[in-house]
Amino acid sequence: MSFDVKPGRGSERVKAWVYTILNPVIDSLRRETDLLKSGNLSWRVHSKRFEYIRPIAELIDVNQQPNLEDFLAEHPTFGERFNQHDSALAILEKAVTDYVEGLLRASDFREQVRESLDDYESRLREANPTYPDLREPRDKTAEYVAEFLANNSRSLPRHYTLYAFWKEYAAKFDAIFRAFAEPTYHGVKGKTQELLDISQRLRIDLEALRLALVREYDVPAAPLDPPHSVFQENASRRFR
Repeated sequence: MSFDVKPGRGSERVKAWVYTILNPVIDSLRRETDLLKSGNLSWRVHSKRFEYIRPIAELIDVNQQPNLEDFLAEHPTFGERFNQHDSALAILEKAVTDYVEGLLRASDFREQVRESLDDYESRLREANPTYPDLREPRDKTAEYVAEFLANNSRSLPRHYTLYAFWKEYAAKFDAIFRAFAEPTYHGVKGKTQELLDISQRLRIDLEALRLALVREYDVPAAPLDPPHSVFQENASRRFR
C-alpha cells in the first residue's frame, strides 16, 4: 500500500476502513456465497430482485459512504472489483427474472397451478380444514410457485401460507417443469457460477487485506463494542 501520508499505529482512519467497509462487505459476501452454492438466490417476485444478494454499496451503511470513498481512493483496484461483482449480479438478476416471466407465460405452467389448487381445495383442505384457502388470488399463487422454483425451494417454513401446498406439490412442479427450465435455467446456473467465482475471490482478497491492515497498524479486527450492523436483522432471518 502506498500513501501520501502514511497512517500511524492505531490509526482511526484504518479502523474506519476495517469496521465500516471491510467487515460488513466480507460478512455479506460469506452469506452470498453460501446462497449461491445452495442455489437459493433469494429472488423475490414482488421486487424482481435478490433479497440477500446485493450490490456492494448497499452492504455499507449510507452514513459510511465517505469512508468507502476514502478506502477506494487508496485501494482503487477494489473499485474495479466491486463493479465487476455488481455487473455479474445484475446479469444474474435479469436472467432469473427472464426465467420466471417465461414460466408465468407458459400455459402448461398456469394449467398445472390451476389443477394443483383445485386438488388442494377439494382433497387436502377437506381433510384438513385448518389449511388456508388459496383460491383467491390464483395469479399470486402462480407467481409464488415460480419464485419457489427459481430459488430451488424444496420446502418452506411452517408459518408460510403456502407451506402445505408446496409440501404436497413441490416435487411434481419440479419434475414437470424441469424440461421447460433447462434451456433458460442452464444460463442461470452458468451466471450463478460466474458470480460465485467473483464473490469468492473478492472475499478472499478482502480478508487478506483486512489481516494485513490490522497487523501493520495494530488495530483490532473488530471494535470491542461493535455498532449495530445494517444487515444484522436480515442475517438472523430464515432464508427461503
